[in-house]
Amino acid sequence: MAKTQGMKQGERRVKGTSERRVTAKGNPPARKAQVVTLGDLIAAAFDVTGEAEAAAKLVSSKAMAKATGKRIVFVE
Repeated sequence: MAKTQGMKQGERRVKGTSERRVTAKGNPPARKAQVVTLGDLIAAAFDVTGEAEAAAKLVSSKAMAKATGKRIVFVE
């Protein structure tokens, strides 16, 4: 039998962190982003509120800017 270098029989070698594999077992696959146009956003806001002014206020809100990453401004 060939002996390993510098190790006694029954001894185990601990792998360093760089040698360990990082696996994502149990994590669900990431969701793909959907493409939503500005018209889709305005139509959905109008469907929810039922008024043009309320829809404009909703789409141009800070929360919508944070969610879309863009600031939407309505000009009358």
